[in-house]
Amino acid sequence: MKISRCILALAVASGHDPTQADDGELHLNDIQLIGTHNSYHLAPAPAQLAAMGRIKAEWRESLDYTHRPLTEQLDLLGLRHFELDVYADPEGGHFASPLGLHLSPAEQVREFRGEANRAALAAPGFKVLHVPDFDFWTTTPTLIGALREIRAWSRGNPGHLPILVMLEMKDERKVLLSKRPIPFDRAQLEAVEGEILQVFGRDELITPDAVRGGSETLRAAVLERGWPKLKDARGKVMFALDNGGRIRDAYLEGNPSLEGRLLFASVGEGDPAAAWFKLNDPVRSFDRIQRLVRAGFLVRTRADSETREARRNDTRRRDRALASGAQFISTDFPEKKEGVSDYAVRFGEGKAHRRNPLR
Repeated sequence: MKISRCILALAVASGHDPTQADDGELHLNDIQLIGTHNSYHLAPAPAQLAAMGRIKAEWRESLDYTHRPLTEQLDLLGLRHFELDVYADPEGGHFASPLGLHLSPAEQVREFRGEANRAALAAPGFKVLHVPDFDFWTTTPTLIGALREIRAWSRGNPGHLPILVMLEMKDERKVLLSKRPIPFDRAQLEAVEGEILQVFGRDELITPDAVRGGSETLRAAVLERGWPKLKDARGKVMFALDNGGRIRDAYLEGNPSLEGRLLFASVGEGDPAAAWFKLNDPVRSFDRIQRLVRAGFLVRTRADSETREARRNDTRRRDRALASGAQFISTDFPEKKEGVSDYAVRFGEGKAHRRNPLR
């Protein structure tokens, strides 16, 4: 394992930043970056997966993937975007005693109830996990902890390519027996922004206001003036809202062009806030993604889903994602997993970023 890590690290380092020589020419939307979906996720133990499969059969395979800690993803794999599922927990302790512990091997129970984890889950603040009570294993149990980890790496690596962090606010109960999440309203959404600003200064962020500048709308700024130059975006982090529907609309209420907000949002193409789009299926949406990218928008898509492509070593969806021109490409397999297949999502020579072929 140590040898394979060294080889991968050398591969990433050897082509660490293929865009740097062209910084004066390139803008933020002129590159492509690989990142992870559910970037915090740890697979439950095999015995727990088997038990969970009796609740939902597809869980046996769809939840069987593990990501490295965020710092390793940044440092070792060269990834530059993440997705975090966020649950509100204003009083603390809401997710501290998951029902699924009764399905877990003893060593996992001991690990989960370790001092650091217990203290983090008991404290007020937003939590990061997949499915309460069942798929709750995570490398970073709190949002504030994840943000601090990203910022620490960023401060230690000045001049890095910009990092996108997608936040999906979770407040629906997907499994009948699981704990009911706390609803997200405007106050909770602003509290998420508050946690971001506890960690990052505004000068460390790429915000809708910074992109809009003096233009009337965010959309007009992107189409008429364009995104910041890459040299000005280096060392910075941008946030995007992974939600549509009710939660997105609450975030936009009173701020139709995301005035004063920290997160970009995926909206209609003619919307004043149009700048960044989430289009998960690069096969069905291939032509639309290419059209949006050519117009000057940012797009995020997914190279795989539910571990299906990796288990079949089916690269068709991955190849369409890479060819689509989408600037952000998410995967559960930024490196191949032993016992699954040779499937992994990288650019040529093992790189995790490149110049955008459509731009």
